[in-house]
Amino acid sequence: MAAVDPLSLLREFTINRKEIKERAGQVIFDNTSFPKTAKTNYAIYRTGKEPKDFYSLESLLFLLKNVSLSHPLYVQKAVSENIPVVRLPDRRTLLRYLGGQIDTSASIDKGAHLELGLPTSDAVPTKRPGDDLVSPAKRVRSEAEASAAEPVSESRPQDKKTSLRDAMSVERIEALRRKRVARKRGDQAKMDDDGVMLKSRAPGQADVDVTRDIIPKERPGRTRNTILQSSGKTFTNVLTIVQSIRTREETDTRKQEAVANGAAATSGQKKPQQVGYNRYNQETFKDKHDTEGFKIDTLGSFHGMNLKSVAESQQPRHAHSHSSHAPAVPSASASPHHRSSHPAPGPENAVQRSLHPPKRESKTPIIIIPSTPTSLITIYNAKDLLQEFKFATTEEKKKAGARRDNEVLIQRTRSVIPGMGSASVISVPYRVTDSPQKLTPGEWNRVVAVFVQGPAWQFKGWPLLGDDNTPVEIFSKIKAFHMKYDIAKLDANVQKWDVSILELNATRRHLDKPTMMRFWEILDRFTKKNMPNLRL
Repeated sequence: MAAVDPLSLLREFTINRKEIKERAGQVIFDNTSFPKTAKTNYAIYRTGKEPKDFYSLESLLFLLKNVSLSHPLYVQKAVSENIPVVRLPDRRTLLRYLGGQIDTSASIDKGAHLELGLPTSDAVPTKRPGDDLVSPAKRVRSEAEASAAEPVSESRPQDKKTSLRDAMSVERIEALRRKRVARKRGDQAKMDDDGVMLKSRAPGQADVDVTRDIIPKERPGRTRNTILQSSGKTFTNVLTIVQSIRTREETDTRKQEAVANGAAATSGQKKPQQVGYNRYNQETFKDKHDTEGFKIDTLGSFHGMNLKSVAESQQPRHAHSHSSHAPAVPSASASPHHRSSHPAPGPENAVQRSLHPPKRESKTPIIIIPSTPTSLITIYNAKDLLQEFKFATTEEKKKAGARRDNEVLIQRTRSVIPGMGSASVISVPYRVTDSPQKLTPGEWNRVVAVFVQGPAWQFKGWPLLGDDNTPVEIFSKIKAFHMKYDIAKLDANVQKWDVSILELNATRRHLDKPTMMRFWEILDRFTKKNMPNLRL
């Protein structure tokens, strides 16, 4: 029988329809037996991080006995008998493999540890060296059994029983008793069959006895081929390690070559380079003759000058160039004071003007909002309301973790149709602040809108406030808005002033966008008419 593992033997006996015996917790295949709990090399289907395990011989044998049952009934019966069940994902493939329909399965691990079988008493004993040596005790025992098996003669009474004393002498019985006691003490090798202590035995006799006891217990071990055929091991990480080592060695080699080449290049003599005029390195050419005859003033600059000032600064140079051929005779009428009182504009003055260029004025519009927390629009929700058209109360923004800034910058997007072309979307920035006292005079010229809370003290300290401390003059130059809920009462001061009212619904937030679009329409008309110089 070639198969030695329990799974192969079970498959072989199932295909050939041979009888498989079960006795005393052992599963017997002809002359080989395995414990019922012996593990096969068929892996159990795993889910998640379950450890790898294999089906026992008892589980597979129980499945074959109950193959006609449905899986739920089979599981119920196996649990009642305390037998590990075969999982449903493995059932079909396992039955096909045991039935011989397929030759192998992906769940079979050829490198798994196999439990080897033991020989049974039903097996035909193999003749070993030394079996022909028959001891005298065995010879006497066989003769006694032969005599007992012979038929009783007619002359001998059948009811007469033969005792051991009649068959052997007293000395012989005593010798056998001493041998039995010596066997219990482990001194069997030192006595002969007659119970007499032996000083020495025949050469090789002890080895024959020991070999005869060892050979039935021999088990075939794992060979090199079975280890290399393991399906659970891969060696791809070895190739990755080798490739990384090779790349690191090549990188070190290239670095060493680069260092060697650099050292060889620096060891040679450097050739002097001819330095010519370079417009980006004018500081090295202090003399005008170094500029290849172009007489370029390397310290001059026309930054911050217009075309007229540049032309005026060049006129003295042209006059000097025309009179360069005449002898230089100083005029007696020209006084030193007259010459110094009108200095000609030259490169030195241009350099001084370039150090202090005129500051570019910003054209970003500014919107002022109230700083009181009772206002519907504050610095917390101004960006969401003016840019995203979504209203949220100041309390909600604070609970959401919004920070309070001194001012915010919003981007107002709108569509523009230039001429008869296609529409394009532009984005215009607006500054929103609740601290008007920090604005400079130049920034007050860019204030386009203000949200009015109601009380007149909101405008205290404003530069455009009238003599009667009323914001009437302010509203003539800055567009004013007042935001309130549609169910709230309008403030008395707001009723008297030129203010546009923006009403928000207390619950329906989808109406916020139309209200804010109306705000931008009013503001656009006002700024185009009164502030066309701003970025709109």
